[in-house]
Amino acid sequence: MNTLILAFAGLGAVVAIRLLRSTMDFISFHLFPGSHTLDRYQRPGNTAWALVTGASAGIGLGIAQELVRQGFGVILLGHLKDEVEAAAAQLRAMRPPTDDNSNDDDARVRTYVLDARHATPSDLSKLVATLSTLDLTILVNNVGGNAVEHPPFRPHGTYSCADVDAVIDQNARFMARLTALLIPLLARTKPDARPTASRNRSLVLTMSSGGYIGVPYLVMYSATKAFNRGFGAALARELALDPSTAHVDSLVVIPGEVASQGNCRGVPASAPRWDVFGREIVQKAGLAVARGWKEMFPHWRHGAEYALMGVAPGAAVEKALAEQMKAKKQAWDEYLGKNE
Repeated sequence: MNTLILAFAGLGAVVAIRLLRSTMDFISFHLFPGSHTLDRYQRPGNTAWALVTGASAGIGLGIAQELVRQGFGVILLGHLKDEVEAAAAQLRAMRPPTDDNSNDDDARVRTYVLDARHATPSDLSKLVATLSTLDLTILVNNVGGNAVEHPPFRPHGTYSCADVDAVIDQNARFMARLTALLIPLLARTKPDARPTASRNRSLVLTMSSGGYIGVPYLVMYSATKAFNRGFGAALARELALDPSTAHVDSLVVIPGEVASQGNCRGVPASAPRWDVFGREIVQKAGLAVARGWKEMFPHWRHGAEYALMGVAPGAAVEKALAEQMKAKKQAWDEYLGKNE
């Protein structure tokens, strides 16, 4: 009996220590993160570039805004030419003037028009050739969505084959292909062996979603976001094993509800805006990588919600999730019913 009591006591101590550590990590990451920028991915003279896919609006544009603030050159990739160009003009207006009053700042924000759903291997090869002349150090795999015929929230049994393929192409296939082709570019600069070396690393940021747990009315979207999560974590471990790529980091970003262009119906009032969330991603990614994390919840509320889901009764979690998705579906159905 004493042995059994000691065993349970030891187990309780381990659980308590892990809970305390998780709590301290959460508090320090979200409330006292300190000054962690992406300096390790910059180059002397601020010559580094970042490619942001799905960057003409929403979270992608928010990420691009903060990258510009931190001195990176940015390539905005999107499928609507006018929208991408408008986003680029906004970013160029944000850049501080150079000391020599040259027009080089305008060249530090570029655009590339490509539809992720229909991009062929040839299209991707042309994109990579364009990027090969730049010192690319950051890839942001942000493009995504639920590219199906309306209504967007509906049972999987109503999906056509084209609907299924569209979601996979936009959220998973494009991202996986592009990352494979760009790893050689991201790995071109080998890290300096000196202990004082800095600004010698590259980064792949891959957007997943809290939907990776599997949500009703978004079965394909949930599945592809679970793919993104597994892809980014596996990539991080694989890159670290090879000395030729060990200086390339991979981090998965997991958003919860974010108010954006594509997520604008039935969104809780507490959800952060796309620009705020994009800034949080860039400001916290360096800290997450430094801690050895494979994924992060940039916004504190999202992290807290998913931590609570892990300890709350399963029935309560299922009920809350079902109610949330029903509300979003109803909001979109009502909107489309009035406007289509």
